[in-house]
Amino acid sequence: MRRVVLACLALLLVLPATAAAAEQVPYRVDASNQAGWWRPLDELNGSVYVAYNAWGGPGATNGGASDTHTVYIGRKAADGTWTRGCLKAADGSCSVYPDDIGHKQPSIAVDGDGFIHAFVSMHSNNWIYYRSAAPGDVTSMVNRSADMPDQGGQYTYPNLTRVDGGDVYLVIRAYPEGRLYRWDNSADTWTRVAVFARSAGHVAYPDDVAGDGDGNLHISWEWAYGGTNALRHLGSYLRYDISSGQFHNAAGAVVTAPASVTSPVVYQPLEGAEDSTDRDDATRPPGVQSAKLALSGGKPVVAYRYRTVHGGRWQVRVAEWTGAAWQRKTVYSGAYDTHAAIDVTAWGTGLRVYYAKKATASGDQAFAARPSGSAWAETALLPGVNVQRLAVIRRGDTDHLYLTAPTDHQLHVRTSPW
Repeated sequence: MRRVVLACLALLLVLPATAAAAEQVPYRVDASNQAGWWRPLDELNGSVYVAYNAWGGPGATNGGASDTHTVYIGRKAADGTWTRGCLKAADGSCSVYPDDIGHKQPSIAVDGDGFIHAFVSMHSNNWIYYRSAAPGDVTSMVNRSADMPDQGGQYTYPNLTRVDGGDVYLVIRAYPEGRLYRWDNSADTWTRVAVFARSAGHVAYPDDVAGDGDGNLHISWEWAYGGTNALRHLGSYLRYDISSGQFHNAAGAVVTAPASVTSPVVYQPLEGAEDSTDRDDATRPPGVQSAKLALSGGKPVVAYRYRTVHGGRWQVRVAEWTGAAWQRKTVYSGAYDTHAAIDVTAWGTGLRVYYAKKATASGDQAFAARPSGSAWAETALLPGVNVQRLAVIRRGDTDHLYLTAPTDHQLHVRTSPW
């Protein structure tokens, strides 16, 4: 009997944690609801918030033009009930935006007082920023774009996170550089903190920002050469010490901001035939595209997509800081290509990497992979649903998943406890 019990315990250690049943959000999403860099969900005090591109008409049910969208924020309360509200124009109708897959998607955060912040539908546009008029109220989103500093910029790729104390930090590209902004939750104001990435002849692509509970922010980004481009290189990482205002690399050395392509901040250097000046074309050169970060045992780990050879598929990799160097591992390099959909969470020294494969035997499918010895064990997240994009946040000992099937106009949420 003892051997049986021990065998069962050993099996449980390698199986993924039991996940709550997935729930389809009761609202139709637009086909443009897809990005790799976004943060379209948050959670606070048991309520889960999701942002999504909806149909392009000004009302809640009409479809509008096929190449436009509205933006909604939905809230699932702790009792399971859903409410939603759109981001409105000055005349009270839902604002309508042109579609732009991979660029004009929403990112949100809820500050420590419960107010909802949303940055939406920007591709080299001036600020489009909404904030709720009351805590937790998705029906009271007000256009507060004029409250933002640095008016008149060309903004793309907003990503937000709430930190201890209730402040919110935002990374965004203000063409061509990467910037960091802060919402002071006591003063109720936004200010620019720093330009964290700028390099002549290159364009920064912010990927993620995360707090660690110890007064630090962790930032990841990529570089494109010669202007905007779908192919990027030199995946990079910085830690920002909030109290000192200094930036550090993973080894702890101070890095003068803004970091450049020659700064000692790279977690994925050039490999093989990859050239830092390569741009995407019909030959599909090697490079990086899409990345997210987490803290594993207090050390940064970045999950990202990497193409190793011309014409190759996008692999899924992780780069983990060991305390002395970046250690890179391949999570998935199988028969299927992957979507620009990736995320990573950590709990203690445990790790989960999330990604979506293209055109499998079951269609587009999302997976979570965990280390299993020297390999990775993956589990399908939503079998039978064509998930093409995703986002994940960890709150306490639970992962909250946002799984969208935009071509089927669906959005699903689920939780996965550690």
